[in-house]
Amino acid sequence: MSTVIPSWQIPTRYAQVIRTKKYVAVICLETWGGMHFSRSGWSTFIPRKQATTDWIGANLKEALYSSEDFGAHLPTPIPKDLSRPAKDESNRKSHEFWLRIQQELGFKDILTAMSKSAGIYIDWPEDQGDQVRIVATRGRGGGFSAWGTNENFGKVFHASINLSDLEFGEVAVQALDRCQPNYA
Repeated sequence: MSTVIPSWQIPTRYAQVIRTKKYVAVICLETWGGMHFSRSGWSTFIPRKQATTDWIGANLKEALYSSEDFGAHLPTPIPKDLSRPAKDESNRKSHEFWLRIQQELGFKDILTAMSKSAGIYIDWPEDQGDQVRIVATRGRGGGFSAWGTNENFGKVFHASINLSDLEFGEVAVQALDRCQPNYA
């Protein structure tokens, strides 16, 4: 008799790619009681004019490889003595990341740097082998949301993490092109 593991207990790596008129960012996420900006994973950005498909693929792979899912190893609910310091550090790292984007690309503030973008969510469940799921999003003000399940056709992509950086980046760009950006 086999045991069925609920999907929320399957360790999964997460990342997102954000594209604006000024830059492309690849962000590593970690999981513990929700998804958070990774405290130690690979997150980076580049001016959009310099962003190649190869660059997107290579950095997205790096973000996925460095993503961590702590949820399966922590008690539920996560005790505050564990979650509060982690959340504080995650928030600090996120703020530093967005502050760098603001300063290096000349945005007036962090909120402006974060807005007017298209974004894709990427997940790589441990039980899926080399298969990564890349989902185009719908812009919502300063953030993103998933499409309704009846609207998912042509907005969910699958790719092997073993593709070349160029090929993996091409799938990510296809998904970005299917987004409804919040600047449209």
